Parts: sequence; C-alpha cells; structure tokens
Amino acid sequence: MGSTLIIFICIVIVVGLLFLGSPIFICLGIAGIAGIFLNTGVAGLSVLQTTVFGAVSSFPLAAVPLFMLMGEIIFRSGIGGDLFHVLSRLLRRLPGGLAMATIIACAVFGAMCGVSIAAVASIGVIALPEMLKRGYDPKLAAGAVCAPGALAMLIPPSLLFILYGEVAHVSVAKLFAAGLLPGIMLALLMCGYVFIMEIKSNRSSEFRKDIGEPVTLKELAGFLKRLWAPMLLIIVVLGSIYLGIATPTESAAIGCVGAYFIAFVIYRMKWTAFRETLIRSTRITCIILVVFVGAVVFTQFLNLLRVPDMFAQFIVSLNVSPLVTMILIQLMLVVLGMFVDGASLVLITTPILLGTVLAMHWDPIWFGVLMVTNMNIAVITPPVGLNLYTLASITKDVDMETILKGTLPYVIVEFVGLLILIAFPQISLWLPSMMK
Repeated sequence: MGSTLIIFICIVIVVGLLFLGSPIFICLGIAGIAGIFLNTGVAGLSVLQTTVFGAVSSFPLAAVPLFMLMGEIIFRSGIGGDLFHVLSRLLRRLPGGLAMATIIACAVFGAMCGVSIAAVASIGVIALPEMLKRGYDPKLAAGAVCAPGALAMLIPPSLLFILYGEVAHVSVAKLFAAGLLPGIMLALLMCGYVFIMEIKSNRSSEFRKDIGEPVTLKELAGFLKRLWAPMLLIIVVLGSIYLGIATPTESAAIGCVGAYFIAFVIYRMKWTAFRETLIRSTRITCIILVVFVGAVVFTQFLNLLRVPDMFAQFIVSLNVSPLVTMILIQLMLVVLGMFVDGASLVLITTPILLGTVLAMHWDPIWFGVLMVTNMNIAVITPPVGLNLYTLASITKDVDMETILKGTLPYVIVEFVGLLILIAFPQISLWLPSMMK
C-alpha cells in the first residue's frame, strides 16, 4: 500500500473519531497504530512499547505533574484575591486601572501556576463583579479577565513549553526564558488597549470613583507583608532556572514545597483543600500524559512515513518568502486551535512542523514561542475556548454572548503581538542567549 493512501486513511480515522466525540488520545493512538500496521505489519508495532515507555519516563516530563501541583496549591490558597486587591489599589488612579489590575494580576498569577483556566477562575471571580460595580463596560470587563488568563501558557512556568521542548528536543529552561518578555509585552498591549478604550469612553464620573487617595507608605508595607512570600516563590523558581542552578524539574519540586509552605503557614489552607490539590493535579496530569502517549504513537507513524520531511519539501517548493510561510503556518494553527485544545495541538503539530522549521533555518525556540502565543488565541476563541467557558461557569453577571464580544478585541491584540514577535525574533531570543 502506498504512503499517500496510508496517510489519507489515517487522517480520515483522526477526523472521523473526532467528529464522533472520541477523546484526542484515542484518535491519535488508533490512527498511529493503524498507520504503522498498514506500512510495516505486526513487526512495526512491536517497538511501540519501548518507544512509549522511553518517552513518558523522560526526566524533563516529570516537571508536568510538579508544576500542575504547584498551580493547584496556589489556586486554592487565595493568593489570587490578594494579588488583585493590591494591584487594583496601586493602579486605580489610571483610566481603566481596575481592568489593568485584572490583566496584570492574571499575568502574575500565571507566572505562579502556569494554568490559564486557574488564572481566569481565581482572578475573575473577584475582579469581574468589582469592575461591573464601578461602571465598566461588561464586554471590556469580561475580555479583561478571559484574554490575560491565557498568558499563563506563555509566561513561565508553562506546561505547553514543557511539552513542546520534549517533542522538539530543545531546552525547556531556554523556552521558559524565551516566553518571559513576549508575555510581558502582550500584557502591556492589553493594558494599552484598555487605557485607550477608557479614554474614548468618557467615563468621567466612574473614573473619579476609581481615583481614591494616593497609596501611602503604610499601605505599601501592608502590600509587601501580604505578597512577599508568593513573589519570592516566583523569583526562586524562575531564577534558579535562568541562572542554571536547577533544571525546570528540580525548580518545580522546590516550587511545590514553597507553595505548600505559603498555603499552610501564611494562608491557612485547610486539609480538605490539600486533598483536593493532590486529586485534581493527579487527574489533570494523567489526562495530559495519556494524550502524550497517543501523540508519541502518532509521531512514530509520521516519522516512519517521513511525513515531516514531505511537508517541509512541500513548503519549500511553494517558493514564497519565509515571512509569508510563517504567517501561513500561524494562520493554520489559529484555525486548528479553534477545534483542538492547546496541549493536544502542540503534541500533534510539532512533529509535523519541526522539519519545516529546520529547513527554513528558523530557531526552534523562537518558533516554540510563536506556537504557544498562538495557543493563547486558541483558548479565547470558540468552539473550544476553555477560558470562555471557565468565565461563564463562575459568574452570572455576564452571558456568553457578552464574553465573546468582549474577548474579540483582545484576540486582535494577540494577533498584533504575534506579528511583532514574528517581525522581531530577538524579543524571544535575547533572554535565552544570556542564560548560563
């Protein structure tokens, strides 16, 4: 049987199972096994057990459950509420200060936990009612919660960077470093959008309510007392990676211990919440690793039939500029991200696109940042926009239509940020080049 026919059959299997509502790991696993069997017979299947075991027993992959656990601890400790209240007090003298505080709080919370829906749930449950009470446009307020929550995937520690680094065989530590400045840039772009919209809206009376008295030194001391421990945790976890003191897996273990200390000693976490952190992080980790196993099987099939090489040759044969090629790839990822969750999409597309990345002489770390930035757009676009459904599930103040309309401008902001990162690769590559 020819390679083209086998590839076509496997694509039909994946798409057909997806439309039937099958989990993504079943779609990938069955399609991969069918493709290997059709190409090499039973003999080809005999190596799968070794391949799968070798992939899931990789040391860098151990960072996944550890960072998931760290995120769950932070999510359930109440740090998000303190973070929002402090930032809202510091920024309330600016037009749109409350929405800006929400954006920055989501970004900082993402740097603590790396889970976008946790950022939306933790910050949104407090920030959205407060913004609506102060007269903010419901659409602007909803978007200010949904969109920046996605930055948790880009600002380290990032689950998607761990998965991409494992599949693409690039340094997870350098990917973490590469995502920091782009994440900050996107947060500032979102704040800029809020500032412009608030200036144009002429909310003069509501803006005066937001101003309040200037922050005093006593208040600043109180803020430091409430947040010094979480901020120190971020510095220790990320600093140990950037300075080459610890690997991402080792720093994740340090982060879990530090997060539990903060949760129990400072925020008085209850033992029932402790139990929930273990159960939920284990459940999510199992889901991710099962998808990873399916992706490993599918990748084995792709490599066996040299699909990445064929795709790279096809892209090169189009004879268009590298810039046009990159934009076409990003548009393809945007469309796919509307139907497949971020982790699955990274695991599926990275093996296919990596050959093209190398053929076009692009830096894989830079491409990883672009891919994860693209996933930021995926989680705020329907029908599989997890952040949209998360916000809808925690509030009755706004409906799904309002959330969708409010998030659309932030999608455009994300696109602008993506184009900036394409045009200026050094935004992503400067910090990794400075690492030890």
